[in-house]
Amino acid sequence: MKIIQSFWSKPSYKKKNIRLHDRNNGGWIDRKYNYFSWALSCLQFKKYYDDVELVTDEIGYEILIKKLKLPYTKIDVSLDKINHYHEDLWALGKIYAYSIQDSPFIHADGDVFIFKKFEDSFEKSPILAQNSEVGYTLYREIFGEIKANFAFIPEDILNYYHTFGEINGVNNGVVGGNAISFFKKYTEKAFEFIDQNTEHLSKINIGLFNIIFEQALLYSMAHRDNIPVDFYFDNINQGFDGICDVLGSSHERSYLHALGPYKTTITVPSQIEDLLRKSYPEYYYNIIRLLKTYQI
Repeated sequence: MKIIQSFWSKPSYKKKNIRLHDRNNGGWIDRKYNYFSWALSCLQFKKYYDDVELVTDEIGYEILIKKLKLPYTKIDVSLDKINHYHEDLWALGKIYAYSIQDSPFIHADGDVFIFKKFEDSFEKSPILAQNSEVGYTLYREIFGEIKANFAFIPEDILNYYHTFGEINGVNNGVVGGNAISFFKKYTEKAFEFIDQNTEHLSKINIGLFNIIFEQALLYSMAHRDNIPVDFYFDNINQGFDGICDVLGSSHERSYLHALGPYKTTITVPSQIEDLLRKSYPEYYYNIIRLLKTYQI
């Protein structure tokens, strides 16, 4: 199984974060932690997988490859193709990366860190994801805005909503699988969802919209097609307790995801920095040097 990571630089270089779900500096409290996170994530995946690929743009190539010297096995520099989209559509780089895959894959965010290889049964899944997000308040909140303002909502999402009276999704910290034809249809529908509503984006919380076109759409389409989704975690609450237990013992800690709320504290970013410094000092001190000389 190959691992895919994607870095669309545009959302990371807006002037500042206005809302919780903005992604300046990847959502981290300081840009240095974004670099530490990307380095640690890539290097941990390379420790367990032979093929770890990157989909990025020209700026991402300059930073992650030429300056941070991260050892990706293959690099696709094509994300500049989506630079005409709004910077707050930060999941769109991921959608594009899914769309160009022609063989089984696992896409991992740049703030996901593994400490063992995924189980064979997980890798063989038609569709796999980090965890389900059922009954989460944020889905209800943003879908209300979408219903009130959008001209087009995919029928798959509407059918799910009318059947269950709510919108649910999956967390795409890791996502992928073997159902390549499904991912082709799903990503095409995601782009259509955005393209049909470009003039209405200013009426909603664009940052929250990402969880709908990426995560709720996948979940509703998989339900429609009766394709099972295999989750890495079975029970994750809305506070994501325990998913970024950096200080957990090594035999318990197999997977960490420093998602949104964890990036805004000082504890977790500092622990990620410490992990990189201890595990990969060459990469850590290269980043420190680049920061001190204003090269990144």
